[in-house]
Amino acid sequence: MKNTRFILAISLFAFGALCAHADTLNGNGSWQTWSTSVLNTTSTGPYWNGTSGDGPEYNIGWCLTGTGNCQIANPPGALSYYGNGNAAASNMYFTGNGTLQQATLLGAFSNQNGVPPSGTDYFGWYSINSNNTIGSLNPIFNSTEAAGTIANFTPTSGNYGFYIENVQSPNTSYTANYLWLMNTSFDSVSGPGAPPASDGGQHFSIFGGTGSTYYLGLEDAPFSTSDFDYNDLVIELQPAPEPASIALLAGGIGLLGLAIRRRRS
Repeated sequence: MKNTRFILAISLFAFGALCAHADTLNGNGSWQTWSTSVLNTTSTGPYWNGTSGDGPEYNIGWCLTGTGNCQIANPPGALSYYGNGNAAASNMYFTGNGTLQQATLLGAFSNQNGVPPSGTDYFGWYSINSNNTIGSLNPIFNSTEAAGTIANFTPTSGNYGFYIENVQSPNTSYTANYLWLMNTSFDSVSGPGAPPASDGGQHFSIFGGTGSTYYLGLEDAPFSTSDFDYNDLVIELQPAPEPASIALLAGGIGLLGLAIRRRRS
């Protein structure tokens, strides 16, 4: 009996390690609730509820609820989003302790990919320095990769954020490079084909509020040409399971099963 309790304790410890808490989202907003009823009236309700250029019933809300044409694996439903009422929060950032995180590309639905002028979206993270400046950009994956692509990364301990970089017509006289960050004051544009200034809008929508998983919907286009669908990249974010914890959990469950069988016999 003592051995069984010991093995059970090991298994529970390993399970707790696998269910680590996600890094905390902070900023000048709070968690807002919504229902699928707003999806039938695009351009009203939450800021991310726009008419998608990718087709009807295709914005991030449809993706998350699995009720429209934007299909992702295991849609989580109408999770709370971080904002100011229906409006966007202009500054959002995560606070973490430097542990391994996991990002999964659930879908890339940009209507700017593969059509003239061709474009590619790049997603990654950046550190936030103590003087509130932005550190280096660290790429994670891009819109040419397949849905279901998983990438592990370890953000700097402390505050950090994510970015989306949209590059149009690279290496031509029409090149436009749009860099959108979770803090809109750091947005920038460059290239001969780009407008002279960023639009100052929030190109991220973040859903979650409970549990250890966040969902990110990203808008890659300048708001002067945007469809406000926030589905150009759809990303699941959660703590990465540690290999040692997985092995410990598997071993503990195996030993627990063996102990139970021996006790019954």
